[in-house]
Amino acid sequence: MSRKSQYDEEFQKNAVELCLKTNRSLGQLSQELGISLNTLRNWKKKYLTDDGPFKDVLQEKVDRLEKELAEVTEEREILKKSVAIFLKPRK
Repeated sequence: MSRKSQYDEEFQKNAVELCLKTNRSLGQLSQELGISLNTLRNWKKKYLTDDGPFKDVLQEKVDRLEKELAEVTEEREILKKSVAIFLKPRK
């Protein structure tokens, strides 16, 4: 009594790719695609492995986020220094 998948593998991969490339939540995407949230989560687990088909996409996302983090960290440090200068008591 195994249950045949209602969605083909291409649809599943496209749904996971949408998760990666858009800023929409899993809940939003699952509603838009007409699938359950748990189904979408399971597909994400299935395809987002270290050797899965989205390895390159994941690495691009990691690289982009690391670059963004470095920029934000640098901006924060500059702001800290400027606040210290402005809060310094004048003689």
